[in-house]
Amino acid sequence: MAQPLVTPVVVPDRGCLLVATPQLEDPNFRRSVVLMIEHGPEGSLGVVLNRPSTESLESLLPTWLTSELSSPTVLVGGPVQPDALLALVPTSSVVSGSSKITEQISMLDLEVDMDLTQIDINAVRFYFGYAGWSPGQLRLEIEEGAWWTFDSTPDELTCDPSECWRSVLARQRSAARLLSIYPDQSYLN
Repeated sequence: MAQPLVTPVVVPDRGCLLVATPQLEDPNFRRSVVLMIEHGPEGSLGVVLNRPSTESLESLLPTWLTSELSSPTVLVGGPVQPDALLALVPTSSVVSGSSKITEQISMLDLEVDMDLTQIDINAVRFYFGYAGWSPGQLRLEIEEGAWWTFDSTPDELTCDPSECWRSVLARQRSAARLLSIYPDQSYLN
């Protein structure tokens, strides 16, 4: 009898990725890749990196849209506070009005005036809402097999949302790599 595919339970940390396993069918998180922004005793917070949004930024960030930003990348960060707006940018230097999540990814504070010339504006990703877990909730979901945790790279911010889940799994050196070719509708296989 074949052994089921098992990956070790790993405690998530700030800057890691949560990748939905094929058994997670919640439409908010199905085949999602979440960048963890905070994880601690008070709970966890992250943004879904691969859910395109149709929302517009025009009324919220008019100064950004009058700059050289051609068409901002706007995503659904998660089901919590869907009107909240977060912005992430790949960066290797300190940008005023930002806080580092990892050495290569920062979150911009959209409420402060910032010098937009310090930022590669076309690399900024905007997220409406976020994903949140109460204390202990995420650990239980990981133990139940709903999520895998992996290290992040700045490439996840700029990857094609339709390929993000597959590309994160494909670069792994664990058995999870095999699932990068898992069909979207496995019952049709």
